[in-house]
Amino acid sequence: MFILLVVGLVGIGVAVALLVPAKVLGAEEPPPPVMATVVESGSCGSGTDTVEWDAGGQKKQARLDGCGHTKGETVEIVNTGGDMVSSAASVPVGLPVGRRLTALLLCMAALAGGFYAFLFRYAPLRAPAVLPTPRPAEPAS
Repeated sequence: MFILLVVGLVGIGVAVALLVPAKVLGAEEPPPPVMATVVESGSCGSGTDTVEWDAGGQKKQARLDGCGHTKGETVEIVNTGGDMVSSAASVPVGLPVGRRLTALLLCMAALAGGFYAFLFRYAPLRAPAVLPTPRPAEPAS
């Protein structure tokens, strides 16, 4: 009966962990993608191109974490605030379900290990041997 309760509670925990929005848990919204134009194409040995985009009426330039774009090409970027921007296709989108699921599975493993230790400590090591009752000897005829 106890194991059914644990499995039910874990199922409810999985549902809550996967369905609660990331904002409720304090996760930041990812920055919105912006269209930028390649100003200078760098060689793939250096691994960066230079892009320019309009940020609230100002033209900004930064290095793009990528190479092989042609001058004047339009790319979608995500500005994370530094001097390097990333391609919007390389930034993960959606809820961070992987971290939640990892934490949940770690808790389940700890619970299973604790339950196993409980069984090992308090369960009898051997079942008592049940000896058959001897039959009465039959009289010889």
